[in-house]
Amino acid sequence: MPDLTISLEDSGFGDAARRLSSFDGNVIVTASVNEMAQALRSGGTPTDTGELVGSIRQEVRGGEGEVGYVKEYAPDVEYGHRQNVGQFVPRLGKRLKASYVPGQKFLQREVSVERPSFERRVGQALREEGL
Repeated sequence: MPDLTISLEDSGFGDAARRLSSFDGNVIVTASVNEMAQALRSGGTPTDTGELVGSIRQEVRGGEGEVGYVKEYAPDVEYGHRQNVGQFVPRLGKRLKASYVPGQKFLQREVSVERPSFERRVGQALREEGL
């Protein structure tokens, strides 16, 4: 029976994998989350009453981040909503005319603006780590 010999050369992959596993993405995620929240607070969200802007919350935990509104009507503003045509709204002082109000997409817009900056930060940090 012939002898069988297997030799694997990782070309430095093992070292790169170890460096990548110790890479701390929290700094990058925190910077991106802070940038998005600030952009939403300073003009990315309309301020009719200021309640929606005041409800912006952000959190970074375990390399993941969240930015969003906590006001109960925020999903209606972001994604759109249906309404009863003809219903009188005392706060507005008039009757509703449209059956559907389209979403404003404030968060979606900010995500698309922040994405290239986030990708640039990640690429730069990986290059600095030699990955």
